[in-house]
Amino acid sequence: MSVADPLDSAVCEGVARADYDPFFTETPEAQADALAMCRICPAKAACLAYAVETGQVFGIWGGKTQAQIRRLIVRARGGRPRGHLVPPGHPNADKTHCKHGHPFDAANTYYAANGERRCRACRRARLARARRLAGRADGGER
Repeated sequence: MSVADPLDSAVCEGVARADYDPFFTETPEAQADALAMCRICPAKAACLAYAVETGQVFGIWGGKTQAQIRRLIVRARGGRPRGHLVPPGHPNADKTHCKHGHPFDAANTYYAANGERRCRACRRARLARARRLAGRADGGER
């Protein structure tokens, strides 16, 4: 017994041609055609899941527009960019504390713009140290 790919039963299979692809277009008419196909497609959920998991930011997937898919991708990644996610087998993936011993939990963890996991307690300590040094540089203690 073989397991079939859920996307094999998609209504859109074979629809796209070199001169017509309703799923990757800017025209409202073609997008409406694509969304109409998605509404009756049995593979709609699998298609949308594939698009979100693989970061398909262009085109119509699973009955959702580009903008809707991009929002779903951001929500699924928790705001972290895809390229900087730590894979499960990575040595740092299972770290539970920062290098100073603070726990990586929901209240003490944030993600930098580049996707790195950071410790809030260490950030507060760095900011306090910088303020103290700035006060001394101004000529007095604060």
